[in-house]
Amino acid sequence: MTLPRLAASLALLLALACAQNAAPPSPKAAAVPRLSLLGTRPLVIASREQVAGLRVGGLSGIVPAPDGTWLAVVDNEGETPARVFRLVFTVGENGPTAADEGRPVAREAIRLEGFNGKNFDGEGIALAPSGNLLVSSETEPSIREFSLAGKLVGELPVPSLFRAGKGTGIRGNQGFESLSLSPDGRALWTANERALQQDAPDEKGRSSPVRLLRYERKGDGFVAGTQLVYEVDPIANPPAKGFSVRGLAELLALPDGNLLALEREFVAGRGMTIQLFLVSTAGATDVSGLESLAGARYTPVRKTLVYDFARAGFLPDNVEGLALGPRLADGSRTLVLVSDDNFELLQQPQVIALRWLE
Repeated sequence: MTLPRLAASLALLLALACAQNAAPPSPKAAAVPRLSLLGTRPLVIASREQVAGLRVGGLSGIVPAPDGTWLAVVDNEGETPARVFRLVFTVGENGPTAADEGRPVAREAIRLEGFNGKNFDGEGIALAPSGNLLVSSETEPSIREFSLAGKLVGELPVPSLFRAGKGTGIRGNQGFESLSLSPDGRALWTANERALQQDAPDEKGRSSPVRLLRYERKGDGFVAGTQLVYEVDPIANPPAKGFSVRGLAELLALPDGNLLALEREFVAGRGMTIQLFLVSTAGATDVSGLESLAGARYTPVRKTLVYDFARAGFLPDNVEGLALGPRLADGSRTLVLVSDDNFELLQQPQVIALRWLE
């Protein structure tokens, strides 16, 4: 529908004004960390392991629980129940290890009642200040809140520009792949995996501008707020034929107000590339008032490559989940990552740990 000229002019002025308003700077300048692999191999979870009749695998997001266990959401397998597994492992100088030798890593399955692979595609997970689960699904996209018993408590409002439509919103399964709650519980971050249809064409040989969506805590819930642009790296020399993909697979909110971003790439014939970037939001433009980024002027967030698994001489599987881990005896921080094996026989659900030194 064509807007009247006056309304269109006002909408344009509003969009330009929003584009000029920068988000508030981070509380602290981003300190570039030094990351190194803990141990020589990942902790592999048996791909045919089952808990309560549900197959363990497809681990797409992970978060530490207050009792020292870990909660990992499953990227749904067909029409099987949507679920979160409770994992038991420890992180030390030798990397992640099973807590109890001879016992399975996955101990409990939390079924997310009313959801399965037809209406839900679990990707990111966080623990709300209430102790409930916050889980993102990439296909709608959505963020829902569940009790630890798996009962639906509520759903966060999603700005309409993310909703899939004709020429607008997310493309395919490229919605809310990530989810992370800030350590102070005041901000919840998510993002689309690749550019929205109205923001940029899906050209793999060019950077893809995605929107980092920040929810602000308000009372017992969250409201959608700032949107910042993050540019996913292009695929170097994308092949003319064969499957290839690169996207923003996970975000991790850091104590200093900055973010860690996980970019995941797969190119048929080349394999997997997993890279971590430190993200500074200081000075980035709030684009929440822009229905489209095409032709708009804005300042994206700044990103710095801090870890490349290929350069480290380690070839991980399809890593999609990222969380802060426990501190080691020397006081250094750790990161814990999990991989989504896609329930394929030639892949493995893995838990990997990195040491973080500043």
